[in-house]
Amino acid sequence: MPRCAARSPCRDAAMRIAIVTRRYWPAIGGVERVAMNLGETLAARGHEVRVIAQCVDEGRFGRMTHIIRENQRFAPFQHDGVNVVQFRPTRPRRTLLLPFALELIPLMGRLSQRRLRRHSAAYYAAVVEPVLSPLLAGVDVVHVLGGEVMAYAAVRAAARAGIPSAISPFAHPGDWGFDSGSIRAYREADAVIATTRADAAVYRGAGVDPARLRVVALPVPPIVRRAAAGDPLPVPDGAPLVVFLGARRPTKGVELLLAAAPHVWARHPETRFAFVGPGDPLGSADARILDVGRVEDDERGRWLARAQLLCLPSSSESFGMVVGEAWSESVPVVVSDIPVLRELVEDSGGGLVAARTEHALAEAISSLLADPGEARSRGARGQQFWRSQLAPEAVCDRHLEIYEELLPVNPRAASQTPPAR
Repeated sequence: MPRCAARSPCRDAAMRIAIVTRRYWPAIGGVERVAMNLGETLAARGHEVRVIAQCVDEGRFGRMTHIIRENQRFAPFQHDGVNVVQFRPTRPRRTLLLPFALELIPLMGRLSQRRLRRHSAAYYAAVVEPVLSPLLAGVDVVHVLGGEVMAYAAVRAAARAGIPSAISPFAHPGDWGFDSGSIRAYREADAVIATTRADAAVYRGAGVDPARLRVVALPVPPIVRRAAAGDPLPVPDGAPLVVFLGARRPTKGVELLLAAAPHVWARHPETRFAFVGPGDPLGSADARILDVGRVEDDERGRWLARAQLLCLPSSSESFGMVVGEAWSESVPVVVSDIPVLRELVEDSGGGLVAARTEHALAEAISSLLADPGEARSRGARGQQFWRSQLAPEAVCDRHLEIYEELLPVNPRAASQTPPAR
């Protein structure tokens, strides 16, 4: 396999890349999909990709993983050209992590996240480094997905081995990813990869050096669609269809879209609203509200292919991958006026942005339903944006540029002897 001489940029040479993540396929979630899509695309380009994960199952994980509870053990395996290995400290090292159990005490937990985690993250990194470092041996760059103490441990282990590191935090202000340990990982990584300019501004506000910030969209594969499979969708011919796609979490705005529906019906009474994704039942008696629930990927694709538009009225998003999925099918979107979603739609022209009120949302939906030509035009612009910015191949290219930038300029690598290969 060709190698890069003296850690200089080598766009045509294969690289050895370690992706560190809490959970990986066959477990499915937002970060898991990003890791899988990025890893598979890099491997298809001829690069050697090693995923280091705590778990590959749907079991719970959190701050107490490796301390009070432990994930199911798995043997190393390969999936679509990606080598997957487990990060799992030995029992004696888990014993050394028992002081973290104090975070289970409510007051201690809040104190730790605000003040103590900066120091406890360094302790955690020191305890697990003998386990983590061998898993990083021989790679050219380490890419960490997510935050928490594991992220800091990976950044620290990479630095001590003279390997440059990049981190994609996927943090949600007010929810996760902004404890002091996570912030320390962001500040010490050689590059912090934000999903949008709005996302980058959040990390800049947390003290990340602007020179280390990069902006790369998330990889959004074309949605799986087998239009001929299965029973016909329960939508009358000619009836407009508005689709909500995703889990029904409180931040996603499901109740807001339900409240907007009667205002849309006042102008477009045949419109159907389909809620596709897991969550509590909607409880609506109106037949025009379709409570689809959890479905397989090909079924999601069928609903999206039939839609006139996708609506995502979230109050908080780190990116909004379903918007990109809609654009891969030339479906325009209506999104709420929050920074990340506004940036995507304004950059692409692929839909409309509405204030987070039922009337504003209904007006935006109704305007696209009333003007099919405008809706098609915005859907086409969204698809062009998806091809150039969101398709896995385009995102892979941008990540490779960042990895290559890090190789010759990493000050730690310049001052330390590279690890033996």
